[in-house]
Amino acid sequence: MALSDIANKVNSCSGGSASTGRLGCNIEFGTPLHLIGLKAGTIIPASSDLDLAYMNGLVQNGVAIPLTGADVFEPLSGEDTMFTASSGVEKLNLKGLPKYKLTYYASHQFYKEIAKLEGFKNLDFLIGDHEGNWKLVKRSDGDYAGFSAGMVLPEMTKERVQGGDPESKSIIVQFLSRKEWDENYDIFLRENLSNDPEEFQGVNPVTLAFDVAPSDTDTTLVVSTVLDADGTTVVEGLDENDFLVTADGATVAISASAEVNGVYTLTVPAISAGEVIAVQLYDSSANKNVIIQTSGYTYRSNVLTATVV
Repeated sequence: MALSDIANKVNSCSGGSASTGRLGCNIEFGTPLHLIGLKAGTIIPASSDLDLAYMNGLVQNGVAIPLTGADVFEPLSGEDTMFTASSGVEKLNLKGLPKYKLTYYASHQFYKEIAKLEGFKNLDFLIGDHEGNWKLVKRSDGDYAGFSAGMVLPEMTKERVQGGDPESKSIIVQFLSRKEWDENYDIFLRENLSNDPEEFQGVNPVTLAFDVAPSDTDTTLVVSTVLDADGTTVVEGLDENDFLVTADGATVAISASAEVNGVYTLTVPAISAGEVIAVQLYDSSANKNVIIQTSGYTYRSNVLTATVV
């Protein structure tokens, strides 16, 4: 449109284009208990399915960080403020910005990971409510995005007081765009979706360890798995395609694997004394160090190294 056609033009003075009819069923959004942080600027195509497979793909690529299943929600949004002239006439001075505080009663592993999220304008957020409905920003091109955030502040872990509330950790998110908040969003009801929010989980950290020290001429590597969260729970159901083995930095082919209670025996070509062997969980098809199990859980491990003796 030519600039001469839009100069000094107000399209909706006094809300002239507001459509306030109330026919049809109401769509309501409940208590926000689920956040999914997205790398700032991430676009979700309108053709996407907001299902577990799609979300796990974002998690594996380091784009999404699910923070689902909060135990307490507290609104901290700012109020709109008005300027009052000497005549008593008021005029809008500042629009308040939305701000959420979500509190989790979880494990210390979870608390440690939340603590890494502190930042400013580094994340956008999808918002889910207690009934499994989701709220996303509707872009002008028809695609979707998360609500743009400013300060993301993980609060200090709150200790338990005897007879009081359990340990907890909260995260506070201030959102930056009232336009997104007031107008440019769509709501997706749980009844039309494939998954509950709790199924969207973050990466589970795993510690690998050698059960048997690698020795000269060995053709197997015996590696145990345990979740970092409790140091006890093993990871079952993996196969050779979920591991990467290198010798002095060169990839080693794994021809077979066998598992007994989370301990994996990986069959490899004979190793030699002095070689540095490294093992980690790895998805070679995606070239990512996060694997997606058939159950839908995602895992990332340490890089386990040893010098062959």
